[in-house]
Amino acid sequence: MPDTDLLRPVAQERPDPALGSRTSLPIHYPVFVISSRHEMERVAQLKGKRFLALSVESAGSSFGVPWWLNVVNTHAELSILDCGDSPTTARQALDLGVGGVICRVNAAQLRTLQSYDRYRGRLLTLRPPSSRSDNLREDPHDSL
Repeated sequence: MPDTDLLRPVAQERPDPALGSRTSLPIHYPVFVISSRHEMERVAQLKGKRFLALSVESAGSSFGVPWWLNVVNTHAELSILDCGDSPTTARQALDLGVGGVICRVNAAQLRTLQSYDRYRGRLLTLRPPSSRSDNLREDPHDSL
């Protein structure tokens, strides 16, 4: 006979199981924070194609995907756009060829985004560690 005691506490499942945060992409290149076309060109001169361009925090939400595509130009597939908490901006960026996005959303929204095969492995929930900017300078007093 089933237990029908109304005073007995009922174990409740967590509605959104915790998903692990991801901070790195499968490509192992140095990561440089890029905030302008000028910085992008400078890094590309020094590093060639072997680096990941990372936008400043929440740049996708603030400036938009077209701005980022203009900054990274032909380097879009090796770039990461920080979209803040906007899953719409993250989807737009991934659909337009940006290699990876950072999107701080709840577990249900993240699960929905990851349900698309073409987005899997390209979604980050935390910013990856970036390389020191001073390793780009020939002299310590040089600026980007």
